[in-house]
Amino acid sequence: MMTTTHYGAFKASMAAAFCLQAALVGAGAARAADVVPTVAQPASAADAIVGDWKPTDMDVDIRIFPKDGKYVGGVVKAANPALVNSEMLREIQFDPASGMWRGEVFALKRGEFVPMTIKITANGFEMVAGSGFMSKTVEWVRVQ
Repeated sequence: MMTTTHYGAFKASMAAAFCLQAALVGAGAARAADVVPTVAQPASAADAIVGDWKPTDMDVDIRIFPKDGKYVGGVVKAANPALVNSEMLREIQFDPASGMWRGEVFALKRGEFVPMTIKITANGFEMVAGSGFMSKTVEWVRVQ
């Protein structure tokens, strides 16, 4: 049985999902992330992903920043203006044992968030999105 508290949280998460979907399909001014803050230099190993990044397979710039003890990423520049300010990365946490980050990325073709990992490379970072044979590896470079 769903309590009033759980129902309120469920309604809020569904509203956020609807706003994200609306932003991604260009359905108006609804945005999943209203403000994407500026970022400072990394303060720790976990902050190495903080900043503006560009996946090599898309024409978007994504700003990764800390939020509520985790990291999130929002679109700051895109060929499709409907994507700007939409949340593309969420629930990212650093695992010091492996030196990797784990979280979720929005898969545009699938229209949903999928699990992903991030590993720092010499040229930026490598993201593996999805799992098993349904995974995709994408290189990301820092935006200057």
